[in-house]
Amino acid sequence: MHCLNKYRSKLIREVNQYLRIIVEKPEEDSVHKFRVGVKRLTTLYYFLNQIEPNLVVKKVLKPYRSLFKSIGNIRDGHIAVHLIQDLDEVKMDQIKMQVSTLRSRIRKDHRLFRRNFRSSSQASIRVPTVKSTGISQRAILRHKHIVLDDLLSQVLNTDGRMNAEKWHKKRILLKRYHHTLDAFQYCPGHVSDKEELKQIKMLEQLLGDWHDRVITIQILQSLQEFENQTRSIITILKKQDRLLLGSAKIYLNKFTKWHENR
Repeated sequence: MHCLNKYRSKLIREVNQYLRIIVEKPEEDSVHKFRVGVKRLTTLYYFLNQIEPNLVVKKVLKPYRSLFKSIGNIRDGHIAVHLIQDLDEVKMDQIKMQVSTLRSRIRKDHRLFRRNFRSSSQASIRVPTVKSTGISQRAILRHKHIVLDDLLSQVLNTDGRMNAEKWHKKRILLKRYHHTLDAFQYCPGHVSDKEELKQIKMLEQLLGDWHDRVITIQILQSLQEFENQTRSIITILKKQDRLLLGSAKIYLNKFTKWHENR
């Protein structure tokens, strides 16, 4: 068996297990883990696509695109509710209506997801096995360092002014680098560098927390009926946004220097 196929099979089992749960209810942990699993699968097929150009990732995942989007909307709602409720500067009675509206949106998005799922011909997530791509394990292991080095160079590159869009792209590249490393956990000769993974996770946490605030601000700005009430909340979140990005810059510099000194 291809070493990557063991990883793929594990992911497929997990995402379909979470999918069955989400069909019944928008259970938060399952929604989150489903999305993480899909991102890991996407990363795996991006890697394979770089070895075999005829394996187009977008075509592989196209049948599930609307499904992923509707589940993503549910996840964004969960994040917004938690962030608002966790603000020490805001009293619960000040955000009661906003939280109620957000939870109503989550239920609406879940109904949309269920309609999309039931109307589709796909009862589960199905993607090609690694063996069916015709890519040999030798080719996979040969390309491993080429792809990882390319991803890492993009993560560490900070040429030019880093705006929000560039930070978001860097966050995606960092996740792709991390997920590609994880994909080789069953492959011969692969050894995880615990110090590198520790630094990656810290940087991912900072950029993830920053992005959560960006998404929540966008959602709150769409609640026009609560414009006056959400103004102070948005101000607080924007302040947190700036602090998190400042910390992310520090940790990215630390991560860069660590790689330079290896």
